Amino acid sequence: MKVLYVSHYSNFYGANKSLLQLILDLRDKYDVTPFVIVPNEGPFCEQLRDNDISFKIFRYYNWLNSRSFLTGQIIRIVNKIFFRIVFFSIKKQSFDIIHTNSSATSLGGYLSNKMKLPHLWHIREYGKEDCNLNYYMAKSKVGKYFEKNASLIISISEDLKKYYSQYIDPNKIQVIYNGIKKKEDFTKVLNTNKPLNICFLGLIHENKNQLEVLKALDYIKREKNTSDFILNIVGSCQDGYMDLLKTFIKKNNLEENVIFNGFVNDVDSFLKNIDLGVVSSKREAFGRVTIEFMINKIPVVACNTGANKEIINSKEVGYIYDFGKYKDLGDILYNFINDRDKIRIIGEKAYYRVINEFSSELNAKKVYDAYSNILSKT
Repeated sequence: MKVLYVSHYSNFYGANKSLLQLILDLRDKYDVTPFVIVPNEGPFCEQLRDNDISFKIFRYYNWLNSRSFLTGQIIRIVNKIFFRIVFFSIKKQSFDIIHTNSSATSLGGYLSNKMKLPHLWHIREYGKEDCNLNYYMAKSKVGKYFEKNASLIISISEDLKKYYSQYIDPNKIQVIYNGIKKKEDFTKVLNTNKPLNICFLGLIHENKNQLEVLKALDYIKREKNTSDFILNIVGSCQDGYMDLLKTFIKKNNLEENVIFNGFVNDVDSFLKNIDLGVVSSKREAFGRVTIEFMINKIPVVACNTGANKEIINSKEVGYIYDFGKYKDLGDILYNFINDRDKIRIIGEKAYYRVINEFSSELNAKKVYDAYSNILSKT
């Protein structure tokens, strides 16, 4: 089976991390031959080269973006030209199915229509709520485009499916959770004497809400009279949000308690010394970083938005707090500072939840079954 994959960006964050692991599992276990389209050069391209995955770079823009309405309409016109270039460049190649990796680009829908091929469309983001992005057309029209140009729509959580069911027939949407590569069982070294090593992993952005974590730590320092913690913020910043965070840190004397680590390539190695993960985003469509923490036996404290409650479904595998209530978050973090053995107990159960429910093997099997089901109807 030869599959044409369409990516919406060339960075190597959640969506492309999930796509890469999916492609590797499908190629190794189900004899899928992948060919990937990306809009520009970037870290994702390096990963494709390193794993000997065929790809080609074409210029095109996303229909889900942060630009003004007028600029969006210009992009819409320009994309008609770019999309035709892609089509004429690959139309002689033989593919069985097209798989678009994000709702952010409509290129896969266009190619599906032009090449008369079935199309699986992965939806991984809300848009405005998680990325502060908007479609360049009304959502009602976006929904109709999805329905017309997708054989099946994959949502990465029940919460995301519920959101898009306002615009798309829910019968056309199937939930398949993201997967992460299994790790052999290991013994997590417990930190009992050093400051609690907390980690926020992901893009530094207003919608990721790192400021709420800083407020919780300031609360601990002032109200609980302890500074026995270090917050590691891992990720790059694409806007001025970093300045806001640094101003808060300086104003509240948290300089010795917060480290900005930048983008980290080898996340697993970095997480070996982390005790606790925090996810405070305004809304996570799934939360790949959550299962990255959990597979490394790191308990997660996450807010009650998006898909967090689907992953952390009990206090046995992590903690949920109400979004915006930074003191509640602070109280949970403070309890972990004082009860380090809880990290080991919850971390173990979190690890096995990911192994059993969110493995990349399970994800690949469900996606392959979806391919087979679509192709059986064509």
